[in-house]
Amino acid sequence: MEDIAMLKEIGLDSFRFSISWTRILPRGKISGGVSREGVQFYNNLIDELLSKGITPFVTLFHWDTPQVLEDEYGGFLSPNIV
Repeated sequence: MEDIAMLKEIGLDSFRFSISWTRILPRGKISGGVSREGVQFYNNLIDELLSKGITPFVTLFHWDTPQVLEDEYGGFLSPNIV
């Protein structure tokens, strides 16, 4: 991952990124299945950051609500989704 090497080159010691909800849970819920490829992508990213001495700071980007949850609950307007 050349981009991560570049982060280290310019002197960064941390990196904040968001996990895409739909990349991990394509159907919005664990009951809909977990994407092994999505989990592996983030595992690889975190491992590479750590190998370069860069601390990962992970967030869940809440604007990335899966469409199925928007349809079922109305997104973050519903107390069922929080």
